[in-house]
Amino acid sequence: MEIQLKNLSKTYEKTVLDGLNYTFESGKLYVIKGVSGCGKTTLFNVIGGIDPEYEGEVIMPKKCRTAYIFQQSLLLSSLTVRENLLLIHPNQKKVESLSKALGIHDLLDRLPESLSGGERQRAAIVRALLTGPNILLADEPTASLDGKNAEAVTRMIAGLRTEERVILVATHDAYFDPYADEIIELDYGTLGAITKNERPERPVREEADCTTTEEKGGSGKPFGTELKYVWKKSRRFLKVKNLLLSAIFFFLILIAASVQNNISSEAVRITSRNKPINLLRIEQEQMHLFTDEDLKKMTFFDDYYAEEGDRTAYYLLPKEYSVLNLDGVLSYGAFPETENGILVNETLAEDLAGNAPIESVIGKEITFCGLNLKVIGVVGTYMGDFRLDYYYAYGKNGKPFDFHDKHLFIPYETLKTIGTKFERQVHMAIWPGLFEDLEARERLTAAGFSFNQYYLDAVSVERTATMIAVILYGVLIVLFLIACLYSTSIIRLELFYRRKELGYLQIFGVKKRRVKRWIGLEYGMKLAGSFVLALAAYLLILVGYAAVTGVFAWPKALPAFSMILVLCLIHYLMVRLTAGRFLRQGIIRLIR
Repeated sequence: MEIQLKNLSKTYEKTVLDGLNYTFESGKLYVIKGVSGCGKTTLFNVIGGIDPEYEGEVIMPKKCRTAYIFQQSLLLSSLTVRENLLLIHPNQKKVESLSKALGIHDLLDRLPESLSGGERQRAAIVRALLTGPNILLADEPTASLDGKNAEAVTRMIAGLRTEERVILVATHDAYFDPYADEIIELDYGTLGAITKNERPERPVREEADCTTTEEKGGSGKPFGTELKYVWKKSRRFLKVKNLLLSAIFFFLILIAASVQNNISSEAVRITSRNKPINLLRIEQEQMHLFTDEDLKKMTFFDDYYAEEGDRTAYYLLPKEYSVLNLDGVLSYGAFPETENGILVNETLAEDLAGNAPIESVIGKEITFCGLNLKVIGVVGTYMGDFRLDYYYAYGKNGKPFDFHDKHLFIPYETLKTIGTKFERQVHMAIWPGLFEDLEARERLTAAGFSFNQYYLDAVSVERTATMIAVILYGVLIVLFLIACLYSTSIIRLELFYRRKELGYLQIFGVKKRRVKRWIGLEYGMKLAGSFVLALAAYLLILVGYAAVTGVFAWPKALPAFSMILVLCLIHYLMVRLTAGRFLRQGIIRLIR
């Protein structure tokens, strides 16, 4: 393998590399010397692919892998040595193998700050070898070390020379001179003296596998290292002031979902308390619309009535299903809740009261068809909702009620014992919980079944609550998008302060897509923290509301989940696009 430089030039404000022509051969160690600013680091950046903007040519095999060793180890202080290495190359077996070969196996579970400079630099060498490099670029690797450690690191790097690898060392020191195949003087961008060492020293490696270029398999859970790194980085976000903006949106979503769910359910509860929303009037030809399971949930009422003299009795449905329990239907008294309690209309009440006020009939006991009954309430003149109801709009034999007639309303089970059954093509039924059974509601609506007006009123309330919630959700999405646009500038600023770390991670072999994934996870943890904060505040309010009203105002699950998912998706795309745009500027710009 060879690296050929052909007329290589690089200019910033002045020329740094000026028409270099040279060939580096594999199996050799090259020492490049020169004063500070002579172009050594620029040359390494071009050969290593960090700086793609230059003139001339750099010719090498396409699949070459390059690794760097710098003056500083650049280990992440928050992670152990093992975690630093696994973060770069998630192969536990290879990390163990190289660490043993280079004598740092006992240091793997220590933090970088607890190591000496030489130990940190040895860890950096292991990191460089993890990708199995063909080109090893060591930029002032001994500059920050004392003599003993510098000599040890020098021998270690020199011992990495193989027939498949080129080693380039930029240095001011003389430690590498005895081991170099060639010593090249770089004179402000041009090649100076070149000294060839016919018999360079070649240190013996402790273990032969320390230069392995490919190693598959492994053990452990390297993904956990990524999560730990992400957690360490995201902890700076987990303060209330940093979580507050997103938390407000999550909180408002939960509140909106609660309003949607509980306005609807509360309206239905209030409506069903005195309006029979689950009362059905079923035509004979509509019976096929109901399944066997439906019929098991329903209670049917046959058409009974009884007569005695000029008085006619009709059945009274249970209180929660009777239109006679509607507000304003009773002139006096209350709805009966006992088997012998009855209602009478005003015409019969006047007859029973005689010359006394009509309300005096409340509590009066009468006999009808051998039954001892007690008047509990007086029905008005069948106006309003009473006349519009599907059942009570018709009297005996399908004829309209006439309020001049004398009517009694007797509980159904009681009337059955004395009444006559009248066969009609209309079935009256109650279906407890029909309104909450969304599947049945949708199926019957699609089939064209006609529900009563009270049911339709409840549906209208439900739709209104849903519409209000949808409008609120839409407003929240728009506001969140505006907040995201504001957040992109904050994210760019945060990434700017981390640019060197992000750049060096890529130099050490971390693919850009992994870096973007880590950034996404960091901000994902921030978003999760915002949700936890919002949920805590919401539950606190929920418990307080329940303590006052006795009702837990739970949110409507599906809209809440959908909205939270939409916000998370918007946030993810915003972070991903911002991070991608930031990282597109190139490694050389990041590490400057």
